[in-house]
Amino acid sequence: MEVSKMSYQKILVGIDGSKQSDMAFEKAVDIAKTNDAKLYLLSIINGERYPTTGPGGYGFVSHSIYDSAVETMQKKLAVYKKKAAAAGVKEIETTVEIGNAKVELAEHYPQKNGIDLIIIGATGLNVVGRLLVGSTAAYTIREAPCDVTVVKTNLNNQKLDIKESTYPEM
Repeated sequence: MEVSKMSYQKILVGIDGSKQSDMAFEKAVDIAKTNDAKLYLLSIINGERYPTTGPGGYGFVSHSIYDSAVETMQKKLAVYKKKAAAAGVKEIETTVEIGNAKVELAEHYPQKNGIDLIIIGATGLNVVGRLLVGSTAAYTIREAPCDVTVVKTNLNNQKLDIKESTYPEM
């Protein structure tokens, strides 16, 4: 009986600047190298994708309000891209999107780019935070059109010692 080796060719990793996304990036680089795959680095700025009128009649929202955040994340992704290239990943694409982080990461971007593996850091929210905001990881697992790996450990399989709450204590 022949055992087939699973191979991923288009690997997406969500980057938000957290320690969890750093661990996901490290593992994504390793998997991309092993599979000689293209690595997609995606950062999403939560906000409106296009100017819209608000229900309160406030008029159009200028897209320029996101410019500073987009520029900051583009610079961070450039650093990640250099690290991935230095580690031996041949093809790397970086993108900063504006929109709903869950929907962009789990649905729109993977479908648009034919992604076959999404790698995402585990949530750092406490129970109340997950109930109020929801977990991006849980949403991605549920809605993604491809395999999803949720990273909870570093390259040495050591759990990161992070305070569980990124929101104020309640």
